[in-house]
This record gives sequence, C-alpha cells and structure tokens, in this order.
Amino acid sequence: MDNFGQDRAQYSPSPTDYKLKWHKFLIYFSLWASALSNGLSGYQAVIGAHYGPESDQVYAIFGSGLRSLDMVMGFALFAIAAYSIYVRFQLADFRIGAPKKLTMLYIAHLAIGFGYILAVSAATKLPLSQFSAPYMFSSIIGSVAMIFINQNYYNKRMELFIH
Repeated sequence: MDNFGQDRAQYSPSPTDYKLKWHKFLIYFSLWASALSNGLSGYQAVIGAHYGPESDQVYAIFGSGLRSLDMVMGFALFAIAAYSIYVRFQLADFRIGAPKKLTMLYIAHLAIGFGYILAVSAATKLPLSQFSAPYMFSSIIGSVAMIFINQNYYNKRMELFIH
C-alpha cells in the first residue's frame, strides 16, 4: 500500500494524469469542423452546387448517371458528418474503442473520396488526371499521416478508454 492507503495494483489512470491537448483539439474543434465541412460538402453535392452555376450544363453533357453519383456522394458525406459527431462523443466520454472509431472515420473518408473520383472518371469517361490528382494525393497523404499520428497518440493513452 502507498501513503494514501490505496493498493497501486488497483490504481486506475485519470485523464488528469495526461496532457490531452490534442484530444481536446479533436473533440472541441476538429471533429465538429469536420462534421460541418462534410455536411456542407454533402449538401453541395446533392444539389450539384460544387460545379458552380454551370451544374445544369455539366449534367446535360454527362447525363443523369453523374447526377445520381453526386447525390450518392452527398449522402455519403452526410453519413461521414454524422459519424464525425458520433466519434467526437465517443472520444469525449473515453469510450472503449473510440480511438479505433477515429481511425475508421479517416479510412471511410479516404475510401469515399477515392471511390467518388474513380466513379466520376468512369461515369464521364474522363481520365483520372482530370480530377485534381495533386489534391487527391495530398489528401491521401494527409489522412494517412493523421491515422498514424492519432494511433500513436491514443496508443499511449489507451488505459483511459475504459467506459
């Protein structure tokens, strides 16, 4: 027993035992911003606003398949937005598996984005190089980096996620 009459083998770590600046950034800003951004992007995709004022012309050229694809993408982004909020609350409450859910959020976002670009390329018969390849690669690199950063960060704090 230690000086406080508590058996060290039964000690349960507390969030106050750790610096949680990154965790707080994620739950108080980043995941909310992600939800808002994905929600707005989803809305733009559903109504075709991401093509600007020429959306009717774009759909006239490429057909209803592209419009349907954009609507599916919009609803997928709405799902990502909702999942961002769900993950935020899981992390904030230190729920078991919450860090894995954060990783799944990044993977889902990557998969949806990459799948959309492939599907648009197929629907329009345009090569992938027409769809901002530099943006796509920087997004992939950024998401993969965030996966590793968050895994490393939360692996050092895994004992907090016990609820």
